[in-house]
Amino acid sequence: MNGVYWSTTYKNAYQVTHGSTTYADEPKGVFYALTSILYTSAGANRQELLFQHIPFSPQTGRHKLVSCNSYAGCESSDKPRAALFELLSDGDVAGDSFYLVDSEDNYIQIDSYNSGTKEIKGSFQLTLANARIPRSSNALPDTLRFRNGRFHTKIIEYKGRGG
Repeated sequence: MNGVYWSTTYKNAYQVTHGSTTYADEPKGVFYALTSILYTSAGANRQELLFQHIPFSPQTGRHKLVSCNSYAGCESSDKPRAALFELLSDGDVAGDSFYLVDSEDNYIQIDSYNSGTKEIKGSFQLTLANARIPRSSNALPDTLRFRNGRFHTKIIEYKGRGG
């Protein structure tokens, strides 16, 4: 992020990344969601990078990401999107929210998916801007650029209640 490894944002920070499947009625279908959370060494959730509505398929491919800014409205609810949320205090107070700059080349690339192990690998590129005025903190700059982003995780199949 902005020329340094995201995981070094905080001293002794650690990062947890996982994938999941989501099921939607509108638009009808099954989608990937990827979440990566950056924690401080004390275990406080500080930043959450979220990808949603990535078409679920064993196919590899590149997907353009669009903005879904809750302050300005979403361009479309059925297109792949990403956002980053900052958390304050011990991780339970909402901080600044960052949304995609749609004029930039924002994408997520699925390089491989193993249906047996549920492993998914890929890359991404994002440019995000702070959407909250006034700012809730100045921990991060107004614009965040993720370049050469990579992920390798497993898709977790969440079971419904009682299941």
